[in-house]
Amino acid sequence: MVDDFEPAIRQLLLAAPTMPATVIAERIGWTRSSSILRAKVAQLRPLFVLLDPASRTSYDAGELMQCDLWFPAVDIPLGHR
Repeated sequence: MVDDFEPAIRQLLLAAPTMPATVIAERIGWTRSSSILRAKVAQLRPLFVLLDPASRTSYDAGELMQCDLWFPAVDIPLGHR
């Protein structure tokens, strides 16, 4: 049933990826069960939502390295003197 409305849902999600399914239902004229539409919107929404820049990052083993500071035993002159 909802497949006929998929192009309209995609167009709305392209314009506003966080638009609630209830608003999408109103805009496309959905008159059937809301759970069917909500499931379809939940399936399509990840295709349009951008990655959150504050999300957790993960790395594969060996992808990064850590370099610690080295404090030599001798004084290294800094500045003009």
